[in-house]
Amino acid sequence: MVLAETASRTAEVGSSSLRAAVVDVAYSRLEVAGRPGLRIGTLVESINSPFVVVNGVRRPARDAWATVFADVLTGTAPQAITLTHPTAWGILRTSLLTGAIESVVADGITVTAVPRAVAIAQSHMESSAQVCVVAECHDGRLDVHQMTHDVDGWSVSATSVFDESPTEDDATDLLEPIVGDAVEAILVDGDNRDRVAATLRLFEDHTPTGRIAAVERILLHRHGGTRLPAPPVGSAPIGSAAPRSRVRTAAIVSAAAAVVVALVVAVLLVAPWRTDGDGSPRVVDATGAEATTGGSPTPTGVTADVGRVSVLVPEGWRRTSDPVDDDGAVPFTTFAARSDDRRIILVQNSVRSGSTLDTVAVSLRNRLDQRGTDVVTDFSPRTRYGDRDVIGYRETPVSGGQIRWYVVVESALQVSVGCQDGGQGQSVDAECLAAVRSVAIAP
Repeated sequence: MVLAETASRTAEVGSSSLRAAVVDVAYSRLEVAGRPGLRIGTLVESINSPFVVVNGVRRPARDAWATVFADVLTGTAPQAITLTHPTAWGILRTSLLTGAIESVVADGITVTAVPRAVAIAQSHMESSAQVCVVAECHDGRLDVHQMTHDVDGWSVSATSVFDESPTEDDATDLLEPIVGDAVEAILVDGDNRDRVAATLRLFEDHTPTGRIAAVERILLHRHGGTRLPAPPVGSAPIGSAAPRSRVRTAAIVSAAAAVVVALVVAVLLVAPWRTDGDGSPRVVDATGAEATTGGSPTPTGVTADVGRVSVLVPEGWRRTSDPVDDDGAVPFTTFAARSDDRRIILVQNSVRSGSTLDTVAVSLRNRLDQRGTDVVTDFSPRTRYGDRDVIGYRETPVSGGQIRWYVVVESALQVSVGCQDGGQGQSVDAECLAAVRSVAIAP
């Protein structure tokens, strides 16, 4: 969860307002990009009924859905909306939802329903990929979708529904017909961390696929759209939930994935390693950095230029980055290890001119108190890390390990560096320390 101070109310709904938005029916929650979601368990459970009881009042289902859609879209100005929904839902259910959205947005706004598995494949797989599997972990049910890619994009070729997750004894026989050698990746989605972790292990142990990862909710919400101003409490990437050593997060998105629109910065342009400037990364010997808790020196790194920010990252780590926005900032970038799922995350948010570490810390502390969330802990308005003063806090995502965040404020830009250890305990301490120490912000 990236905490961000907004520049102004005008900036929130003015020139930076979004052109397109992903509205995500995420199991029992309704989410729009990184904005705090709404619990909609009662509505989802009553999706087949024309009426639903909300807070003791019986209401037409369409009116109840319209109310929650109006809530999550407050303060936005989308030119188009993509509704991502459980893949198993058919036209009767989705038409109810699209009709509810159309009743609360301005005339002329196009609303398109996209199955969740299609949106996940679009946002997580590279344009050259042909076959993948998307697993949706519901309460008491596992939906496994076989996905294929052609000139028209991704589509669901077959779905297998298990009333409960396969046991260790029968998993191989059940999954082998679904996940063959042609499958390039398995992506597991869900809102229960333990269930996602168990499903990841199931596929890891009983399928031949080497690329298995939890869905990155932020990728699903942000690909293909335009920047949404930072909400009071934003969203950080959701990491892989307890993956094995061969698990690699499939976070590769190409311009071809822009079929599905999103709330925040547009198409993610990704390559195994992308350099900036003249195309040659500047190699830096960072072995003189502070010792880590394990006593090992910081590895040799490269200085990556990310918009107005330069940062030292490990050489050879895979970069996923947004394009530069109108303010010269790059809203979201990740650097991921190739051998495991350690990550360095870089988030940039424009703030008011004259903002300091102290003023931003006060603003963020107030917003946290208002939200009352327990996702963020150990908030420190000023701490010392990497030979500099930073705001520090820890985030516990819905799935995946903790992320330690260190915030630097300078030249009307808030830069948040997130550090996530590997799922098997691989430490990112040395890389994190070097990254935070090296952050430099151009005026």
